[in-house]
Amino acid sequence: MRLIFSVLLLGLGLAVAAPAQAQVAVEDIRAQLFLERSGTLSDNLVGTRKALHNTVTGEGEIGEPADAILVTLIFSGAKNTKSSDKIARDLASITVRQRTKTGEKILVRRVYGGFLFGEEGRIHKAFLVDNATCAPLEIEVKVGRSRKEAKLAFSCAG
Repeated sequence: MRLIFSVLLLGLGLAVAAPAQAQVAVEDIRAQLFLERSGTLSDNLVGTRKALHNTVTGEGEIGEPADAILVTLIFSGAKNTKSSDKIARDLASITVRQRTKTGEKILVRRVYGGFLFGEEGRIHKAFLVDNATCAPLEIEVKVGRSRKEAKLAFSCAG
């Protein structure tokens, strides 16, 4: 009986000692312009119908010059866990493409892993895309089977 009890305790000890792995999902994509005169960020542009024409010179509905975009990615996972930074299904792949008259350019290509989820089971990652407000942008985020995409219809005259 003692042997069975010891084996059960040992098994429980190993289960408690092993770090839990979080399944990662893309929850949201946000994109905000850095407004150059006020030094503030615009509202989230993803899903809005604001005119994004000649944003670099302050035209359109933004109201002041802006040519840099802060992209914030929100990922979710199990509370108080850490995702793997080596297993492909837990690595978030980010691609930012811009379509110009001369073709498609990749502006950003990144991979994030090893997410440390807290009490809310959520984590944010952010990056800045500079000189990118004169042609349409596509932001694509993939992690495992979870995928999200955001499109921003930037344009400039000329």
